[in-house]
Amino acid sequence: MTKSIGNVLLLLTAVLWGSGFVVTKIVLEANVSPGFINFFRGLLFVVLILIFFYKKIVKMTFKDFKIGLIAGLLNFGGYITQTIGVQYTTPSNNAFISATYVVIVPFLAFAIYQKKLQVKSFISISFCLLGMTILTGIVNEVLTINIGDLYSFISAFFYAGSIVYLSYGVKTTDVSVVAFMLAVVQTVGGLFFFLFVETGQLADIDWAVAIVPLLYIGIICSFVGQTVQVLAQKHTSATSAGLIMMLEGVFGSVFSVAFGFEAFTAKLVVGGILIMLSITLMEVNFKQILIKNKEQIKK
Repeated sequence: MTKSIGNVLLLLTAVLWGSGFVVTKIVLEANVSPGFINFFRGLLFVVLILIFFYKKIVKMTFKDFKIGLIAGLLNFGGYITQTIGVQYTTPSNNAFISATYVVIVPFLAFAIYQKKLQVKSFISISFCLLGMTILTGIVNEVLTINIGDLYSFISAFFYAGSIVYLSYGVKTTDVSVVAFMLAVVQTVGGLFFFLFVETGQLADIDWAVAIVPLLYIGIICSFVGQTVQVLAQKHTSATSAGLIMMLEGVFGSVFSVAFGFEAFTAKLVVGGILIMLSITLMEVNFKQILIKNKEQIKK
């Protein structure tokens, strides 16, 4: 596989994950609770991971289990708060705000692993906060905060924690084992949340509307999306992968407008562009670009 094909596959993953915001909204409007959504998609993910990676999973050690459990808890925290968030806000807001994990990652890496902070981190966070202010409209005549936007922002912290941990704490563990543990924790966590927090309400679900979107989320967004991502990232650079994957927010917004969940407004465009700019600034390695440019000038 070439780098170009890898990048195309990552773009496909971004499209799939972007579509997931709208599909989740459809499922929620069919009276499926966030806990049950996460339980269902996690269960499908577990089954499919077992089918394709059974031989590796049965060799899991206790160390693998512990690492996967921590990663799974962080990942589930992101999924459940993001799913709750899209209940109360638009898919675009949910997509853009949760994508701000890219901006949060370097600060967490510094706090936990003492990874050096770059100046661009502070510039990026400024653009991000400005974009979120415009996009969500949290500042008007009276300070207001949409609860859905708040949950979306909390999910970004969980995802940032998951990414930092997976980047620095899971180097010796097989990817398929980690994916299996992510799926298991999501299944168990979703079921627990559904039964004990949401008190297990199934009677009001419109299954005729919900079943196909639920299958789509579990099979396409979770299993296919994450498997393709892992495969593609082996054949492209981290910078290219980050820049492409952040487009899930853009695709989430496009699908949201296309399916009529919100109107195409100037606030959506300006706020979204500022957030995407902040993420781009965080992902681009300007020092490396300058070094390459100097080398080309010398030649």
